[in-house]
Amino acid sequence: MATARVLRMPQVQPRRDGSDRSRHLRVVRPMRPRLGLRLSPRAGVVLTVLAFVALFAVAVCHALLIEGQASVDELDRDVAAEQARYEELRLEVAELKSPARIRTEATERLGMVPGGERVWLTPDEPAPSGDAPEDDTDSPETSAASVKPYLEGTP
Repeated sequence: MATARVLRMPQVQPRRDGSDRSRHLRVVRPMRPRLGLRLSPRAGVVLTVLAFVALFAVAVCHALLIEGQASVDELDRDVAAEQARYEELRLEVAELKSPARIRTEATERLGMVPGGERVWLTPDEPAPSGDAPEDDTDSPETSAASVKPYLEGTP
């Protein structure tokens, strides 16, 4: 820790050597108020070293700040690139949701037709003649009678 010595200024008193110099003018230095502090050489060295350490610390802080700013700039570039990609994807989703594209995909790829049109289908082969036996399982007389025993046992 630096120490300081306080010295007292000697009192300025006029010369009294008996000669009459009152008729001659002379230049007198103005009296400046002094703080009265004097630092020892050791304290001066310590203060100088502290000043250099403080300047070095400021330089280190600026270097760290510049390094951090570089990473912030890189993140800003990444954010801008991702925002551009997001806008491209939004445009693609809007194009995919458009009714015209859906109608085109349904008609061309899936073979669907719009609801307002009627399409009549005609078979390529003629229907078989009466040679096939008819299936009478759906006749009203047998259908209820055949199902009733099975329905009575269930709740």
